[in-house]
Amino acid sequence: MKDNRSVQRCLALLRAFKTQPRQTLAELSKGVELPHSTVLRFLHTLEREGYVRIEGGLWSLGPQMLDLGFTALRSMGISESVQDTLQRLADACKGTVNIGERHDDEVLVLARVSSVGEHMKMFVVNLRVGSHLPKESALYRAVDLPADQWCVAQYPELRHVTIAMPMVLNASRVLSLGLSVDSEEYPMERVETELVALLRKERSQIEQLMMLNA
Repeated sequence: MKDNRSVQRCLALLRAFKTQPRQTLAELSKGVELPHSTVLRFLHTLEREGYVRIEGGLWSLGPQMLDLGFTALRSMGISESVQDTLQRLADACKGTVNIGERHDDEVLVLARVSSVGEHMKMFVVNLRVGSHLPKESALYRAVDLPADQWCVAQYPELRHVTIAMPMVLNASRVLSLGLSVDSEEYPMERVETELVALLRKERSQIEQLMMLNA
């Protein structure tokens, strides 16, 4: 039981970097509600293994975390070929494409690519791989839809619209595929007549690629 508690504390410490990528020992201790000495012991162990590093008194995640991240993506079927397919779709529509998977009461972004013109918007809305979107998002709602249906979410303040539909990889794993585009360039009529058919076509290829790589 003691070993399990240590693992849980160590994982909590790694998750603490999600709120701020570079933190002092005091900030990390406060974030995980553990004594400085306990946190420092975990940090030194993680540092020796390459999972964290310290520079100028600030701790941050180390390069070994990248290897874990890429391995995790590959295990979930997000291969280079899948990323290339998503990129072509994003470029064709001058938008952003996301793949999401249900996680508790939110949807976790597993993959996200944007066309060149959308890169700045991506940073403005602060979304990236690993972000969580709420129940109201199209990416979340699409998970529960039948395969032949789709949903839409409009964001006038950001001047974009998102359409999403489910991706069925197997009996126990259903993801969602979402496409966000400029709402002025793609009014709802174009979304319904052009983008839905395009997304369905690309979805089939992405599903096949992910099933091969999973």
